[in-house]
Amino acid sequence: MITPLFANRWFIALPPIWLVGMGALSATVILLALCGLLRLVAPRAAAEAQASLRDGFLGPLAWLMLAASAVAVALTPLVPVQSIGRSLGRMLAPNESAETLTIGPGTVLEKIDLPVRPQELATISFQSDRPIVIRTQKPIEGFALLKVPDIALESNTEWRWTKTDGKANPFLGNKSQIEVTNDAGDSAAAAGPATLSVSWRLVPEFPEAAILPLTAASLLVLVLAYTAFRLIPRRVAAIASSTTKEAIGQPIFAVAIVAGIVLLLSFIIIPYNTFGEDVKMLKDSGLTLVKVLALLVVIWTASVAVADEIEGRTALTVLSKPLTRRQFVIGKYIGLVLVALLVFLILGSVLMATTSLKVVYDARESSKTDPLWSDCAAEMITIVPGLVLSLLETILLAAVSLAVSTRLGMIPNLIICFTIYVLGHLVPLIVQSSVGKLAIVRFVGRLFATLLPVLEHFTIEAAVVGGVPIPWSYLGWAAIYAGLYAAIAVLVALVLFQDRDLA
Repeated sequence: MITPLFANRWFIALPPIWLVGMGALSATVILLALCGLLRLVAPRAAAEAQASLRDGFLGPLAWLMLAASAVAVALTPLVPVQSIGRSLGRMLAPNESAETLTIGPGTVLEKIDLPVRPQELATISFQSDRPIVIRTQKPIEGFALLKVPDIALESNTEWRWTKTDGKANPFLGNKSQIEVTNDAGDSAAAAGPATLSVSWRLVPEFPEAAILPLTAASLLVLVLAYTAFRLIPRRVAAIASSTTKEAIGQPIFAVAIVAGIVLLLSFIIIPYNTFGEDVKMLKDSGLTLVKVLALLVVIWTASVAVADEIEGRTALTVLSKPLTRRQFVIGKYIGLVLVALLVFLILGSVLMATTSLKVVYDARESSKTDPLWSDCAAEMITIVPGLVLSLLETILLAAVSLAVSTRLGMIPNLIICFTIYVLGHLVPLIVQSSVGKLAIVRFVGRLFATLLPVLEHFTIEAAVVGGVPIPWSYLGWAAIYAGLYAAIAVLVALVLFQDRDLA
């Protein structure tokens, strides 16, 4: 049941935010249970897991999960928990069923209740061995026509309704009731009882409720993967943890996070003058802002963690321990990836929340009908593929920045990386403009296309803004491309660092 407070239009935007927070809370509870079990089985490993909370990545992630959980608990009285819980339960329950009913001869408008909620109905079909008439909606007094006409079933002929066909739901309200007539009249051929077969398929009323388990599963996989990383390549993990901790301690990290949160929140009330399309502009601007801030933090960290350590002879001290140069470079790169992931988790969560709020604000400013909370959730979900691709682009450029930082300082690193960022997005245009030109122009165009990363593969703001679904296969190929180019850049970094004189 929706609380009276939920009638306020601003509260319409809260359920999607609540779902993300409850996903974080669920993951937190499961992780605490696993830690308690680990404490009973292996106390030493449990103590090490607890100590990992003080490292550069898991600690901030834990605080982020706790903050999201606190927000979810605070918003619980303001969201339709019952309907969301019903949708979550439907995801686990059997969704296909059937019943066989016997309709006696001479029956007129016999009422039969079906165990089906109309809001969850995806498909329903009727089939009878004799001609019968089925009414799914009672006539409304004062109206000459029914919303859905009576169904005149012929013998052994199936009648089917499917939600995706765009036709009106055959039932009204929260109850599925049919009125069946088996009145043979003077027709001897139709005399006798009729066997009516009813089958249906149910789906969650709000499929957007899947945000909760997906959020919980993603956080669990992330934490468990990082835990395994800390346990297996310990030396590399130590370098990565040190790099992440150093990045978080830099003022640029705090400035980027605070500036990003303030700007993303201000996007809610900024008028874009797009005649009702402000939500699309917010998603476009937000994705670009998060990506640029993450790149700034990563490039700054690469310069501080590698170039400054080489110049300050800190790297020589680190490498005097049982640590190879290869482990040093790989650990630094993984640390940069973890820093980028932290920025995207924090600012990405804020961007998703502001998108949900912007849907309501845009409807109010444009004098539109108040949206449903599922509309806010649908807009919020479209942000996720854009965040994933922007993260992949940042990871790719982090490898480039690492390679540059093995030889050059911070300012050249910033200039080179942002030049590559600009040219990488212009590669398709450069290649296209060189077609039919002089040989030297074609050569330069092909050279750029060969050496520079094609960053347009990671730019899908137009699809995100337009609400076009991004296939998983595209994300997979983009991840493979980013991984291959990043691997090449890390190999270049290894070659450049291998011959670098640290003394």
